[in-house]
Amino acid sequence: MTDTPMTSDTPGPKVSVIVPFHRGLAALDRVLSAIVASDVSAEIIVVANGHEEDLTSLSRIPRLHVLSLPNACGPAVARNRGAAIAAGEVVVFVDADVIPHPTAIPGMLDLLAREPDVAGVFGAYDHQPGEKGFFSQYRNLAHAFVHEQANPDARTFWAGLGALRTSGFRAVGGFDERFQRPSIEDIDLGYRLSQAGYRLRLDSAIRGTHLKRWTLLSSIVIDVRDRGVPWTQTLLKFGAIANDLNISWAERASVALAYLLVGAGLVGLVRPTAFFVALAALAGFTAANWPLLRAFASDRGPGFALGVLAGQLVHHLCNGVSLVVGTTLWFSQRRWSWRTKWTLPPDVWRRD
Repeated sequence: MTDTPMTSDTPGPKVSVIVPFHRGLAALDRVLSAIVASDVSAEIIVVANGHEEDLTSLSRIPRLHVLSLPNACGPAVARNRGAAIAAGEVVVFVDADVIPHPTAIPGMLDLLAREPDVAGVFGAYDHQPGEKGFFSQYRNLAHAFVHEQANPDARTFWAGLGALRTSGFRAVGGFDERFQRPSIEDIDLGYRLSQAGYRLRLDSAIRGTHLKRWTLLSSIVIDVRDRGVPWTQTLLKFGAIANDLNISWAERASVALAYLLVGAGLVGLVRPTAFFVALAALAGFTAANWPLLRAFASDRGPGFALGVLAGQLVHHLCNGVSLVVGTTLWFSQRRWSWRTKWTLPPDVWRRD
């Protein structure tokens, strides 16, 4: 293990696995052990940014290099710094809380070998989240479901467990370093790759176990601040409204029905007849989310599925907030040059 950066022309393996790390040494250790167990001859680059934990215990990991950054800079910067010293023709990104299955990394490399016109591929979470709490199970399994149902020909990218040809990654400048915290930096990268003519694939057979702990509060914060508001602005920036991933027509209908349900329910406290509208909205909301609810009922039981229905209601209420705030920020910037710290830059990332 070394803190000495390697140059990109250093002779080495054809695959580089990059793991951004900030905190959670126990989880990182499990992730690295799984990468080694993948039986892929790859260099492993851990980019530790602003960490406070002693990483000397990782010295037993073969082909491991640690690049230490003094300050917490977010995963976009960390991944870029790792990719800058990577010797591989393919860079594999694995989050420090995602344990790749033994076949995950080999599966991505096999797909890239079989399909030379594909520039990148990413997978999905598995059905055995590391945390056992309701929200952790619900959010991780919902993520898996969305990726299982999505179009395999993707326009976005997911860096939790994904691989890119190094040439394409560098051609578009890597991750946008203006994302200074975990956000949608990988989605932004995927849109830029797609606009540049690169093909991306989603293969839900490629799996990883997510160790993240979710709560109701963290779900709301992430849904609005970290994902929803910047994603809305990114969709407007790239003109990327499409019937895919989290922006399908069913998702959009769910947002409208969630607000109709809550609004009619509140009016029903004064005018009881409005409860009939609320019931109709609940039926429509349930129908729009039925494929997900049916999957949860089959996997976790009807009681769990009812909890998911409530969770989805909160999730889509958050999406509505994100839509309004994100759209307001975007057009306020375009028309009046009014910006806040939550406003995304209007220009596409270009690395000088």
